[in-house]
Amino acid sequence: MIDVTPALKETFLFIRDTIPEDVFRKLCTKIAASYPAQKVTKDEISRLSSTLGNEDQCQRAVDTIYYLFNKVSYNTTKPSVVKSFLAPHIGDTHADSFSESWGENAVQIVSRLKTTSSINKTAAKLAWDSSVSISSGECAKLRDPEAVLQVEVEGKLKNVLFDFESLTRFYLELERIQSSIDNLA
Repeated sequence: MIDVTPALKETFLFIRDTIPEDVFRKLCTKIAASYPAQKVTKDEISRLSSTLGNEDQCQRAVDTIYYLFNKVSYNTTKPSVVKSFLAPHIGDTHADSFSESWGENAVQIVSRLKTTSSINKTAAKLAWDSSVSISSGECAKLRDPEAVLQVEVEGKLKNVLFDFESLTRFYLELERIQSSIDNLA
């Protein structure tokens, strides 16, 4: 479900060993109620860190909870699967708290994600140009096709230069996005 990196494992240990279950439950409920918006303020994290210690670890714990909600919502994971995944990492009571918050708010979170744009800037104009230059003599071995994508965002024209590999990856990503959009319709 989620690749557990060393940093994530460290944060899981902090959550399991340091954050009391009732505080973790309140934090999960607060985050789930407003997800995908981040409503946990710096003041709240400071208050949490004054109780629990390390502010950096508290910030990472909050970020991890957002990350977990992100992963389970995009995969629409069942609460029981979430609980069984999290229990070995953060303990049974913390896993119960998170999976209950997810189970109670899953429908609202997914519906908010469907209506929320993750991009705050939109392209006003899109133009492309592909130029292949062939040289002669010694430089003939350096032939490198390039494509230039011009995107106008908020009145500013930006050029994006692609080599063959990056253009191919970009095209495949656009195809994947288009198929996802087609599946929604």
